[in-house]
Amino acid sequence: MYGKSLLEIQFELISKIPKQGSLLILGGGDGKILPLIFKTSPQLQLIYVEASSVMIKLAIKNSPREQNILFVHSDNFDYPTEHIDYVYAGFIFDVFNEQKISYIINKIESSHTNNLTWYVVDFDLSQNTNLLGIRRIQIKLSILFFKITTEHSIKTLPKVFQIFRQNGYNTLKYNTLKRGFLRSEVFKL
Repeated sequence: MYGKSLLEIQFELISKIPKQGSLLILGGGDGKILPLIFKTSPQLQLIYVEASSVMIKLAIKNSPREQNILFVHSDNFDYPTEHIDYVYAGFIFDVFNEQKISYIINKIESSHTNNLTWYVVDFDLSQNTNLLGIRRIQIKLSILFFKITTEHSIKTLPKVFQIFRQNGYNTLKYNTLKRGFLRSEVFKL
């Protein structure tokens, strides 16, 4: 339904992640992003948190052998609380309600003494989104698919980027694809 655009906007955002430090990846899925992270930032230390054991197995297969990565199977965002510099959240927040998203952001941020830089990519249905009616139908179909296959209870797309701003985050950079339907932003407190 979305073609290569989902990977394209993620790859564009990943290219902005610094070359050194530690990166927490939330819900990385099958790990198709891992080779690009390694290509652009081979020195990064990664903690890869994923709720699906099947996806972790795929991510392990997709990750370069030389990549410094710790895979964590968790559906409540528990991970070894090591020093983290950056958080990457690619198409994960759209399966949670807005209260849960705020909770996740605050839980992760409060676990660290430094202010984290967040790299977030997700769907965006704002008034600036072209073909808004068609995009709403696409999202409703996606929500229905995930409701059937994963038993998620979300009925509408949360306003992910607005939630970050409401929690005091500033936008450092942003990009859109598909005429505003796919959005990436870099946030910091």
